[in-house]
Amino acid sequence: MKWDRRTFLKTLLTWGVSQAGLEWFNQEPKLQKYYQTLAGPTPRKLALLVGINDYSNPFTLKGCLTDVERQKELLIYRFGLKPQDIVTLTGRQATYEGIKRAFEEHLVQQAQTGDVVLFHFSGYGNLVQLDSGDVVRGLIPHGGIVSNKGQPIANNFLEETLQLLGRSLATDKLTMVLDTSYEYLGQDLQSNLRVRSFPHVSQQVNPQELEFQSQLTEKFPATKPRGMILRAISDGQMAREITSNNLSCGLFTYALTQSLWQLTSPSKIMITLAKTTQEMVKLTGNKQEPQSQKSDKQPLFTYYLLPTSSQGTEGIITAVDDQSNATIKLTGLPIPLLEEYGLNSCFRIVTDDNSTPLIVQLRSREGLKGKVNLLEKSESSAASPLQVGQLLQETLRCLPKNVGLTVALDQNLERIERVDATSAFSSIENITSVVIAGEQGADCLLGQKNQADATDSKTKTEKYGLFWPGGITVPKTFGQSGEAIKSAVERLRQPLKKLLAAKLWWLTLNQESSQLPIAIALESLDQNQEAQIIGQRQTTRTAKKVNRQPFSDFSPISHGLIQLPRNSRLQYRWHNQGDDPIYYLLLGIDVRGEAIAYLPHPEQISILPGETLVIPSLSPGLNLTVTSTPGWEQILAISCQSPLNKTWETLTESSGFKPNQEQILTLDNPLKVAHSLLEDLHLASAINSELMETATDSYKLDLKTWATVSFVYQVI
Repeated sequence: MKWDRRTFLKTLLTWGVSQAGLEWFNQEPKLQKYYQTLAGPTPRKLALLVGINDYSNPFTLKGCLTDVERQKELLIYRFGLKPQDIVTLTGRQATYEGIKRAFEEHLVQQAQTGDVVLFHFSGYGNLVQLDSGDVVRGLIPHGGIVSNKGQPIANNFLEETLQLLGRSLATDKLTMVLDTSYEYLGQDLQSNLRVRSFPHVSQQVNPQELEFQSQLTEKFPATKPRGMILRAISDGQMAREITSNNLSCGLFTYALTQSLWQLTSPSKIMITLAKTTQEMVKLTGNKQEPQSQKSDKQPLFTYYLLPTSSQGTEGIITAVDDQSNATIKLTGLPIPLLEEYGLNSCFRIVTDDNSTPLIVQLRSREGLKGKVNLLEKSESSAASPLQVGQLLQETLRCLPKNVGLTVALDQNLERIERVDATSAFSSIENITSVVIAGEQGADCLLGQKNQADATDSKTKTEKYGLFWPGGITVPKTFGQSGEAIKSAVERLRQPLKKLLAAKLWWLTLNQESSQLPIAIALESLDQNQEAQIIGQRQTTRTAKKVNRQPFSDFSPISHGLIQLPRNSRLQYRWHNQGDDPIYYLLLGIDVRGEAIAYLPHPEQISILPGETLVIPSLSPGLNLTVTSTPGWEQILAISCQSPLNKTWETLTESSGFKPNQEQILTLDNPLKVAHSLLEDLHLASAINSELMETATDSYKLDLKTWATVSFVYQVI
């Protein structure tokens, strides 16, 4: 794409900038400077990507090579980097000398003023004790873990050295992405996620490292790092890897690249980090919060780059097999959805014109890779044939009807406990597999929680219960001390049904890919009933042009986490931006671990085109109030073009249901509600059965007919 002034302004309009916004652009120095840079000689874009899985036994990671692969594909197909301008160092290539040499030769010696540079590292990190007594951060290269008198020690590439190398660049446009952590908290696994902290502090530094650092400090004495550093963690936290369906990757790198694939407008770095955090918080709560380290000159856009297309995407074509078949990568799907993503799902090939779109259908898949074939092409279509690098947007989502739960068993359980638990789970419906923690992805983990004995503060009692994959306890799942593990599993039948219901609800999340135009704001109410917006969700991939700022009084929370005081009162402002009525529903899991639903009054089950509805209404006695217990809540706001009749019918079976009124229900049978919801969305889609080879074993959901968005918040 050639970035002349006309193209730049046209792109801003495509991204939803109004005419008034263009007038603002003409007066905005930063954007003018960005345009001048783009309109001038194209700056070179260079990247050095480092990923290390295999250190020395038993210190191995699983997802670092995937991180490098995802970043490389993102840079080439999303941001237009040339493959020859990207150097990857993996495994044995990523030694101390290899990283140092590549940084100097590929980045320092080639980058000129105004060029864009990205450095990425995925691997182990740890703390390093200096002779002065100071403790600093270190990255561990391949070959950096050695044995000294039977004890493993690490020869580090100090983070300070990396920042000094950054100062030696001729350009200020440097981004460093560090998907690693430094402090070890006593566990190689946190619940079912592997950590990237090496379990030993380095007691000495390689003398060559100190000498090299001294040389750099003498040449570049500036006190602040150049560019931007994006870290996977906040201080004192550990970076994690996630495993799912033949895929292992860094949780931070996956969420970051997923967010960048789905961009529909240029994104400031803090907005990108907020969206990344929103994806991660669903798994880890606040146990892993990405952070940025800033320099004096802040990037206007993430990576100092504009995407080559203004449209978000769920995948790309990576190889063309013939005129009708291709290999794809599913780059923009969240990991929980990827686990269950079904065959026959369909994608539209993104084109720059208004011709009849090409549609491809998923025929096979392993992890992120899939095979698609081209469906019948209209004779009037002027679209190009299949090509490497074409972007794919989801149009039809297929989900199997037999989705179940995978349960991981904590590694700290005794062998006999694991055997008994596996036997007990075999009799529970909808448990598809039981695995050892860390072996593969899981929906939850069965483990023990230590608690102080009320009669003896020195005594710890262990109780069986469930954890989310990132280590957050599932409320109301822990029993009494001394309970047999088979009895514990039997006791967990109902909580497991709630977890499966929540999993099915989450499989409908589609804020980035939905074509149904809606916008929803989450608001907190003060004592005077004054509302303040604390979160906003909006679908953007719509045929109709909509206002990208429907709630003018909203300013995004920079860190992506919504925190609420206990007993806060909430409401949702639901805006229908389309041309047809929508039907709506709130479902979620509250702090107590209860499945809840909001049902509108039967006379107000739809929102008319252009209408905004406040939920719940100001009915006397009906308040949407968070509990007095600290913890996490996730609420899903569901919109559909068709009435949710089966879901409504199932909800009326709940014991607390009261006819002819607006209400908030605690659900007796959330799993039945989940299946009813999927059936409603399936019926609303009305997909031609001739398109489907499997007409009865999966739900087929048309992205034009529904939108599910999520609000996750912490009660403090």
